[in-house]
Amino acid sequence: MFVSFIRTVILYAVVIFAVRVMGKRQIKEMQASEIVVTLMVSNIAAMPMQEVGISIFTGIIPIITLVVTEITMSYIMLKYRPFRKLISGMPVVVIEKGEVNQAAMRSLRLSNEDLFEELRKKDIFDPGTVEYAIFETDGVMSVLLKSGELPLTAAQAGKDDGKDSLNTLIISDGEIQKEAAKLTGWTPEKIKKTLRNQKVVLSDVFIMYGDNDGQFKLIRKVQQ
Repeated sequence: MFVSFIRTVILYAVVIFAVRVMGKRQIKEMQASEIVVTLMVSNIAAMPMQEVGISIFTGIIPIITLVVTEITMSYIMLKYRPFRKLISGMPVVVIEKGEVNQAAMRSLRLSNEDLFEELRKKDIFDPGTVEYAIFETDGVMSVLLKSGELPLTAAQAGKDDGKDSLNTLIISDGEIQKEAAKLTGWTPEKIKKTLRNQKVVLSDVFIMYGDNDGQFKLIRKVQQ
């Protein structure tokens, strides 16, 4: 009994350490690879807890291996966009300017009922009031309402110009995000011209995001 208690405490500490090392995401925010690792870690840890005859290292070594693999995969995805796209996929626009993108819904295997359910969770009952609805790679839907449907702030009172503005990621770690930039009218030529005006080369840009009004924010890489 005492041996089982000690083994359980040790494995519990190992699992907590593994989860902490992998990051602080909530379950609903995890990528597919992170969910797989989390499930595998919990299953592997359960075996040595239940069977005293199984060496505790039979659980610890695979857990450590999985954590190291996940960290390595995360680093590769951070540095190589095609690999990230392969593993995690890309955000998908399902509603644009009030129009439902049926092809995008088919690619996601998303039913009309699922779409309306997601909208209702955000207190939206009319897709026509949505400027953009985007399914993120973690399965969560982000929604931007049309300007006329947004809650009025004190600064905006009496100043609604009727413009709907969407900010998207244009450059990430020196790479142009063509799909996202296209949503806000940032063509590669426009991006390059903007960088020339700012006297910045593409490889030196850490983050650049902008809207369809031509406004943008640029953050340079910090040299290490």
